[in-house]
Amino acid sequence: MKQTDQSAVFAEFLNKTYTTDEERTSFERDLAKLIAAAKLFKQLEDIREAKQMTKAEVARRLGVKRPVISRLLAGKSTVPNLGTIADIAEILDVYIDLRIKPQPRNGKRHAAIEVHEAAA
Repeated sequence: MKQTDQSAVFAEFLNKTYTTDEERTSFERDLAKLIAAAKLFKQLEDIREAKQMTKAEVARRLGVKRPVISRLLAGKSTVPNLGTIADIAEILDVYIDLRIKPQPRNGKRHAAIEVHEAAA
């Protein structure tokens, strides 16, 4: 199935599943949060691998068991609190730059949270 065919099937599914604007908006908000979390954990995992640090070492420094870190960095866990994310960033010797901005006035809203690649 081509990407455009998949997109059409997905759009049809969404239209059948979420019949009101409120339901669709809620779904899109939740999806944006999941995508942002996945991007964040993917970046942290890439940094961990580049530093050749084991998950066991990250877990030891964080004071948790290795499977906790494995699930977290694979995006297979509940989203941790900001403190846990900051602790992992510190262990990896990076920092996370958070900014709060008003929504644009032109009507094109951004997701409540977005994750961007760091400049190399």
